[in-house]
Amino acid sequence: MSTDWNQDSLDFILDHIRDAPEKQIQSADALDAKMVQIFVSASIVIGLVGLSSSSLTTERWVTLALIGALFSYILLALFTFFAVGPKQMRRNLQADELWPDYAMYTVADIKEVLAHDTSDAYAFNRGVLADKSKTMKTTLTLAALEVIFVGIAIGIPLFKAWLT
Repeated sequence: MSTDWNQDSLDFILDHIRDAPEKQIQSADALDAKMVQIFVSASIVIGLVGLSSSSLTTERWVTLALIGALFSYILLALFTFFAVGPKQMRRNLQADELWPDYAMYTVADIKEVLAHDTSDAYAFNRGVLADKSKTMKTTLTLAALEVIFVGIAIGIPLFKAWLT
C-alpha cells in the first residue's frame, strides 16, 4: 500500500464516494421499476384492443397495424424480461471481506483500499446502468410504437367513417 496520500484528501474522498455504489444500485432498481411500468402500460393498451377487437374491421391496414402493435408488444415484453432480470452490480468492500483480509493493515492503508474499491465498483456499475438505460429507451420506443399502431388500427375505420 502506498501511504503517500494526503490523509485529509483521502478522508474527504472516502466521505464523498462512500455511498456511490449503493446509490447506483438504487438507480438500477428505479430503472427496473420504470421498465415494469412501461410494460404494464403497454399490456393495458394491448388488452384494451383485445377487448374491443370485435368492433375493429378486418381491412388490410387495420390488420397490419394490429400485427405491428402485437410485434412491438412481444419485443417490449422480451426486452423488459431480460432487462429486469438479475444483473451483477458491485458494492463496496463489506465487513466479511474487510475484517479477515485487512485487519493487519493500518487505517490509512484500509482507507486507500476502500477508496480504490469504491472507485472500481462505481466504474463497473456505471456500465451496467448505461446498458439498463439503453434498454429502457428501447422499451419506451417499443411502447410508443405499439400505441401508434393501435391508434392507426382504431383511427383508420373512424377516419373512413367520417369521410363517408
